[in-house]
Amino acid sequence: MAERILIVDDDPVQRRLLENMVTRAGYEAVIAEGGEAAAALLTGAQPTRIDAVVLDLMMPGLDGLGVLAKMREAGLAIPVIVQTAHGGIDNVVGAMR
Repeated sequence: MAERILIVDDDPVQRRLLENMVTRAGYEAVIAEGGEAAAALLTGAQPTRIDAVVLDLMMPGLDGLGVLAKMREAGLAIPVIVQTAHGGIDNVVGAMR
């Protein structure tokens, strides 16, 4: 069974690019269009098995930092790669914490 990588991004073009890259690398891509959908997949009543997450930091509604906080509250220790087009020291430090 291939490892599952959750791709969380509100930009459909970015999601599609990441999905293609993940699939070509031999992984199963699971897609979430935003933070709320990602949180439901990860921490809902029937959580989906996820082996790694590629997470956009800046999204409407529940943003990447909010998703990270929900993962921490649920005790999930899944590797996360955070990406953003809106970089800054404050964002980096917040995500690392």
